[in-house]
Amino acid sequence: MFHILRNGEQEAIGPYSQTELVSLLNSEQITATDFVYYSELDGWKPLGQIFDIQKEVPDFGEQGQDPRVVTECINFINSRAEPGEQVHYVAVQQLPALSLTAAVRLTSPKSIILTNRRFCILNPRLMGSIEFEEYPLEKISGGVKKLKSGKDSGVFNIVLKNSEWVTLDKLPVEQLNRLEYFASVILSEAQS
Repeated sequence: MFHILRNGEQEAIGPYSQTELVSLLNSEQITATDFVYYSELDGWKPLGQIFDIQKEVPDFGEQGQDPRVVTECINFINSRAEPGEQVHYVAVQQLPALSLTAAVRLTSPKSIILTNRRFCILNPRLMGSIEFEEYPLEKISGGVKKLKSGKDSGVFNIVLKNSEWVTLDKLPVEQLNRLEYFASVILSEAQS
């Protein structure tokens, strides 16, 4: 368990688990210059000196992804990762805000995660477990984005070698562009 002392503050916060610590870093509630303490450490030290902090969500939040959803996706994939598997990109559906008269949504936004081994679609449930679909690279022939003129979101299709398509809709245009780029890079690397 980790305790954190934010730079310039007098009182520590915590304790936090490692997963919670990563989430706090990714949401920028704490930084590498804040101090950490845990039982094996002899005194407070800056997080950046103790841990090899690489931003867990390197570019994934720059196109409007919810950092909380991205962190959940990365944690989910990392818990099921194959040796040497790395996340290249995470895109998150852009769902409209609920109105007061709307029914309660039972799911969070779906996400698509591209790794160097597979494409995964996660559908987190607010009540229950995460629905998880995975498509190994050897079963994928390509990725295609579809946009309608004047729309700020579109559809990404994973094209399987058996001619089936897997679709994830309501993705912002910027994320679609990045998905298409990373899909082509990952697939071309897998074929070489």
